[in-house]
Amino acid sequence: MVDQQARDYFDTLVGEEDSPFYGVQRIDLFMFALGYGRKRSGRIELGSGRHALFNRPSLSDQQEWIIKSIAAYEERDPQVLRDEKRVYKIAQEYARGGIEELHSLYVRPGDGFSELTTDIVQLGQEFYDFDD
Repeated sequence: MVDQQARDYFDTLVGEEDSPFYGVQRIDLFMFALGYGRKRSGRIELGSGRHALFNRPSLSDQQEWIIKSIAAYEERDPQVLRDEKRVYKIAQEYARGGIEELHSLYVRPGDGFSELTTDIVQLGQEFYDFDD
């Protein structure tokens, strides 16, 4: 579930031909926004108007475990996994933060996605710590 504003952001990013996310499945963009939101923008509570981007059964096992892992890390307690509603609320809020940031990069004058590319490379370097 996403709010109306986030739904508009998703629709724009997958529907506009000049978007780097053009033609991407919404579920895949949701997962990207979830990860990007987790690392860069943080959680944003959903606003008004709830819309489903995809059906939960369409999540792959890997996608489900990413969502669950983020929730367990966020709560610092694996018991959160017993509360599916809480798990998905955390994911939705991170994805909300991520999609807002991605949309902002898209509509920004200039080449905001060059900034995104640089950001992703830096995140990868931090994760893998290539200097060792």
